[in-house]
Amino acid sequence: MKKLLAMLLASLMLLSLAACGGDTQTDAGKDPPPAAGGEPQAAEATWPERPIEIVIPYGAGGDTDFNARAYVEGLSKELGVSVAASNVTGSGGSIASRQVKDAAPDGYSVLFFHSAINVNEVIGVADFGVQDFKLSSIVAKSPGEIIAVRADSGFQTLEDMFNYSKEHPGQLKIGMDTGTMVHVQSLMLQKAGFDISLVDVGGASDRVAALAGGHIDCIINAYGTIKDYLEKGEFVALAQTNGERSAGFPDIPTAAEQGYDLTLEKHYFFAFPKDTPQEIVDKFAAACEKISGEQDYADSIMESFRQEPFFASAADGMGYMDAFKTVVESFVSELTAS
Repeated sequence: MKKLLAMLLASLMLLSLAACGGDTQTDAGKDPPPAAGGEPQAAEATWPERPIEIVIPYGAGGDTDFNARAYVEGLSKELGVSVAASNVTGSGGSIASRQVKDAAPDGYSVLFFHSAINVNEVIGVADFGVQDFKLSSIVAKSPGEIIAVRADSGFQTLEDMFNYSKEHPGQLKIGMDTGTMVHVQSLMLQKAGFDISLVDVGGASDRVAALAGGHIDCIINAYGTIKDYLEKGEFVALAQTNGERSAGFPDIPTAAEQGYDLTLEKHYFFAFPKDTPQEIVDKFAAACEKISGEQDYADSIMESFRQEPFFASAADGMGYMDAFKTVVESFVSELTAS
């Protein structure tokens, strides 16, 4: 009987310990086992997981479209997902810019634009500027816009065109696109003393067609958009607008060295909606920096647009944007009066 009673007491003690064992472990501060699948990761840690859209604010065939697409294949490779470019035109690029600005800040909608975003803000076409995005990086620099005329004009230098404009006030017509960088550059021509009329004929390819067709007398375009006409001898390049001669076309003098203050440099950038996580923006910038250092990329942009690779951080990029904006603001009355 005593032996049976002892066995019963031992069993009760074991049951009591088992019943409170879980509480004892919890009270000791031990965490419960993780849920199946582990802890959820932040979205930026797993980005990208689906296709990314690069939004281009101008039509196909121009320098902006070319520079954006020069990165697309490399970005797909570096980021491991499909990266597609789409052209969203209108209002000097502000429609595309707003589309990205208002997109979900998840890293899947990216704007590719250039310095002219400042023009839209200054003239009031857009109520926002580059500061309303999260700048990723500057990924290209124009080798300089080319001031070009038809060969039958007889002009060989800027001075030739300057003198003709003075002798025939207002007769020369320069093709431009209202509210864009080319508009600013055309105003710079006038400020430099050229008596020339501004005519809105549209984007880069439209300007080339208008000049070739004899509807206007002068354009300011990226080299790549007119190189075929230059090589055939149909157009003559009078000057380039960068501060120094481009390595891609060293035989074309700058406007500055010919005595005309027409220097205005254009930088291209990628930007995300303002609240995009910084980790995503940095990862994208790192992919761009790697691509910009590849020989295939360098060969491609030199062959097509006579460009050299150029990369700058977001911090340095804002400095370029601010300098450009200062120039644009000096023409605000002329830009808004047009």
